[in-house]
Amino acid sequence: YTVSATSGSAAVAVADDDPPPQDPDTPDPDPQDDPDTPDPDPQDDPPPSPPDPVISVTAGPGIAEGQSAAFTVTAAPAPKAPLTVTVTVTAAGDYGAATGTRTVVIPAGGTKAVAVATAGDNADEADGTITLTVNAGSGYTVSTAHGAATVAVADDDVPQISVAAGPGITEGASAVFTVTATPAPAGPLTVTVTVTQTGDYGAATGARTVVVPTSGAAKLAVATTGDNTDETDGTVTLTAGTGTGYTVSTTQNTATVTVADDDNPPPPPAGRQIKIADAAAAEGARLRFAVTLTESFWRTITVDYQITGITAQQGTDWHIPRATGTVSFRGGQTYQEISVLALPDNRAEGDETLQITLTNPRGPATLANTTATGTIKDTN
Repeated sequence: YTVSATSGSAAVAVADDDPPPQDPDTPDPDPQDDPDTPDPDPQDDPPPSPPDPVISVTAGPGIAEGQSAAFTVTAAPAPKAPLTVTVTVTAAGDYGAATGTRTVVIPAGGTKAVAVATAGDNADEADGTITLTVNAGSGYTVSTAHGAATVAVADDDVPQISVAAGPGITEGASAVFTVTATPAPAGPLTVTVTVTQTGDYGAATGARTVVVPTSGAAKLAVATTGDNTDETDGTVTLTAGTGTGYTVSTTQNTATVTVADDDNPPPPPAGRQIKIADAAAAEGARLRFAVTLTESFWRTITVDYQITGITAQQGTDWHIPRATGTVSFRGGQTYQEISVLALPDNRAEGDETLQITLTNPRGPATLANTTATGTIKDTN
């Protein structure tokens, strides 16, 4: 256990009910009052008055907003009849406690529990307190050491941090992010974030801090650097880290802005070309057209193709799921293949042909030739 810093001890007043001693050198003006002198009529002496109860107050444990602060008001000695005591409730913070003066009736048992309700909300705010103070009144005295007590009220609305990304940018512009605290903080809130990137766009990566004001949102701009180098597009990512005074969203803790390269690829060297070779196959076999790149490249190079019948008809003499498509050479590749099935039949019809045409090369390469002929050998 721990010991309360404000209510770790309690005192009860003890009133002396004995008259002060008589000075032996001073004549007694009323020898009948001398305790050594017999009272001629003891029956007519009034009984001594009981001392006034001493009122003290103790506080219950700290609470969270929306709960009730508990106090115990005690009269010592306990009154013989219900005793009305005036108290005042004060509050620090905005927790909806009913403040001001009220009365507490202490029963003959000597103690009375007092509850002061608070209101919960969705606002982040500083922690507060509820204090109960005993006021002076008739028929009792107030404890000098324990005439007031305080219950701590904790705010339970901790801001949650989320991150949102602005639109994609071109290299050389700044990636913009919004860091939001929900609910908005009661004061400026320092949040730890980390910047990462893909690609080589000069963003300052690593950990940094963002201060979210009481409005609840802060903008963060991460600069990128433009260059004259053709390169793949990249990204800049902002991730919220854990810290003091906030929690981090599990679904919106990171956001990414795309960074587009704005440099044209270099012109294709004279030696890098796309070629396609003729092919031949018997009925029932496959025509395999070799598409080659004379020199590999680190980035993907593509070219479109279309297959058309010359004397061979699609669906009757040859088959492919799609007669148009794209051939892709990924980084480092130099060989691809287009495969066409030559359909078998029982007709003596002689050899038949079809054609593949290449168009629209994309990437640093040119077309060495644009067409290839496929021959279906008649087997009947």
